Amino acid sequence: MKAVIFIFCLIIFSILIRRAYQNTKKVNINRIQLKTNTNHDGKLTILHLTDMHLENISVSPEDLKQMVQNQKIDLIALTGDYLDRKRTIPKLIPYLQLFKEINPQYGIFAVFGNHDYVLKEKILLN
Repeated sequence: MKAVIFIFCLIIFSILIRRAYQNTKKVNINRIQLKTNTNHDGKLTILHLTDMHLENISVSPEDLKQMVQNQKIDLIALTGDYLDRKRTIPKLIPYLQLFKEINPQYGIFAVFGNHDYVLKEKILLN
């Protein structure tokens, strides 16, 4: 009976690990419309990227550029977990260059996630 429980737990654990790995390989695009109490008729397009984990990402800066090329991006929000290892910092640079090239009207805002501690000693942006 213990062997059956162990094998069951091992299978569940394997499924969860695989799912977590697959999540770093796919891009979710959500379009949301919000109603506000203001008289503002305009649209605000936000590019929100989170949990990129560049060690495992399969979406290149060129792929990302193609995904948003016909969009007018007003604001970019980067919400952490860009990378896990210091040696991956060079992979981040082309993405930062792309964000700068997009040149959103209201700016680029970023916060570090718990995995980004490796960036604390390296200055990436001027």
